[in-house]
Amino acid sequence: MTGLLSAGSDRQGADVPIGASLKDKERLECMNRRIEAVLLAAVLCIGLLTGCGGGDTELAVYQLGEDQVVSLESIMDEGEALLTSIDEPTDAALDAELATYTYHYRQIEDPALLAAAYIEVLADAEQGFTIIDSECHRLEEKPNLETLTGEIYLAKTSSMEGKLFQVIVAWSEFAMAIQISQPSGKILPPPEPEVEAPSVEESRPTAMSEQLDFFNGLNPGAIGLEGDDMGDYTVYPKQGWVLVDSFSCRELDVYLEDARDGTNVYMGTYYLSSDLQHLYQKTAGGDIVQVVLS
Repeated sequence: MTGLLSAGSDRQGADVPIGASLKDKERLECMNRRIEAVLLAAVLCIGLLTGCGGGDTELAVYQLGEDQVVSLESIMDEGEALLTSIDEPTDAALDAELATYTYHYRQIEDPALLAAAYIEVLADAEQGFTIIDSECHRLEEKPNLETLTGEIYLAKTSSMEGKLFQVIVAWSEFAMAIQISQPSGKILPPPEPEVEAPSVEESRPTAMSEQLDFFNGLNPGAIGLEGDDMGDYTVYPKQGWVLVDSFSCRELDVYLEDARDGTNVYMGTYYLSSDLQHLYQKTAGGDIVQVVLS
């Protein structure tokens, strides 16, 4: 830019000496054109670098295809965080429609607080994101965001058929990261609550004495016997368990004493489940049918 200017010329570059040959003049003219091209490229480069360092280049949205979401910059105060790098997808990932973009931020006074504010914006009605777990199940309860580190998944239906537009907000003590992607699938209902395994006390089979007390407390008429008091009958339980309708049951043989000669008359066989919830009776034909306990 500080080169000499030839007399009577507005061209920047090397001056053409007086008395130079035609070939020398052509060679110098070519050199001047090259210098001008280099200078123009430098000016354009400086302009681009100036733009990259200014506030005009701050991201207003994160965009993937036709899907977009407001950026962290759009909701934070100036200087509250610094975008330090962006992880972009490979060509192979783009071709396979598996692109992800990750935006890394540092120089944040309180990453957890900033993450919570951003998540709140995404989850409101305007942005329309739903907080989910890593398997795309909608969360019924709002997650705890007051933690030193964390990772929250949000998603909504993508513009691409059969896909979600997913945003992951992650933070640590000193940094934040925002990742956007378009995984296949849909938002699922909340996961079924986990059923606690029964304790040893709850799962143990009912003692024989407990089963006898329960069975003898039934109304004879309700289980196909005569009379109104099971005290008239004698019940003989058998050791071990019999599987009936997938329930572990104890076999109970019921007898009635014949008052005429003092002998026991067989009245029937019953099967009482170990949890005292199911009762079955063997019919005269040998079939086993359920007795409804009222």
